[in-house]
Amino acid sequence: MRQTLKRVRLQAGRKLGSRNIRAGRHGIFFLIILWYCFPSFARSEDSVATSGGNAGHLAQIVQDLCARLQLNDHVDVRIDENNPKMVSSEPLPRSTPGYQISFDRQFLESLSDDEITAAIAHELGHVWIFTHHPYLQTEALANDIALRVVDRETMKRVYSKLWAHTGTAGNIDELLGPAHTQEPAKSAQILP
Repeated sequence: MRQTLKRVRLQAGRKLGSRNIRAGRHGIFFLIILWYCFPSFARSEDSVATSGGNAGHLAQIVQDLCARLQLNDHVDVRIDENNPKMVSSEPLPRSTPGYQISFDRQFLESLSDDEITAAIAHELGHVWIFTHHPYLQTEALANDIALRVVDRETMKRVYSKLWAHTGTAGNIDELLGPAHTQEPAKSAQILP
């Protein structure tokens, strides 16, 4: 009888142990599901975002434009599900040195690469002003800085799309300033 009881206890212990192992596996599986279904629980919501799944695309544009505008500040780019301004810039939170450019996802997806570059250039114009003349912050001045590195026609397209998304309108010449026609340089003529 003791032998039979011992055998029953061993079998019960094995079953109980396998249940614990299965429960542990289910727990791990549940955590993996949470990780993928609810990324905000698993990852920081303040992570640097990118366009089109290309991890370095927006960061590379920012880096190139910062070099051309001679900005040495750290600038992150973030894509939000909803940004009422469509694209904006601000100092990084929590006393971290640097700035953050935030795009509305739907607005970003409506832009071509040239237009994304122009929008980032405009926001870097705000960063440039803040780091050089913080009390002169205007849209026109940010556009003036942006027009150092992007062309006027692309900026016009960005504003057209911005106004279409927000349901507003504006005067493009007021925001971009009058179109500058460059006169050919007058050079000394060499007489025969």
